[in-house]
Amino acid sequence: MSWGLDHQFLGDRDLLNGKLKGVAQKAYDMAGITRPVEEIDAAEICEPYSSQELLWYEQLGFCGDGEGGKLIDSGTTAMGGRLPVNPSGGVLAHNPYVARGLIRIGEAALQVMGKAEKRQVPDVKTALAHSTHGFAGQHHSVVILGK
Repeated sequence: MSWGLDHQFLGDRDLLNGKLKGVAQKAYDMAGITRPVEEIDAAEICEPYSSQELLWYEQLGFCGDGEGGKLIDSGTTAMGGRLPVNPSGGVLAHNPYVARGLIRIGEAALQVMGKAEKRQVPDVKTALAHSTHGFAGQHHSVVILGK
């Protein structure tokens, strides 16, 4: 698990290259992950706005900068794709602000345990849970769960 907090003042922040890259890398290092798309079987991403989904994919290392749209178009993040993202429907479908990060962890844990019912991705051994809070992605956390 890793987390980071960016500057409160928007003028001191690079909104396209925030804290999430470093937060994700630290969590990957602790979990021994070097190739996230190949080594993570399911991900629960906190994306309260559709534009953030693209940014978070890039900053989580699922694709290069500016390639979030191509990643979605490729089908990689779909339920039958290489790295299914938000089998639960994600935050765009349901956004209880204070609990949304814990819900991402809970959904990722259900995937690893094989108990996600109709949302289950087959053969999940490693799952990622991501949360963000604060204005424009000020705070991020990444949790890696595995069997």
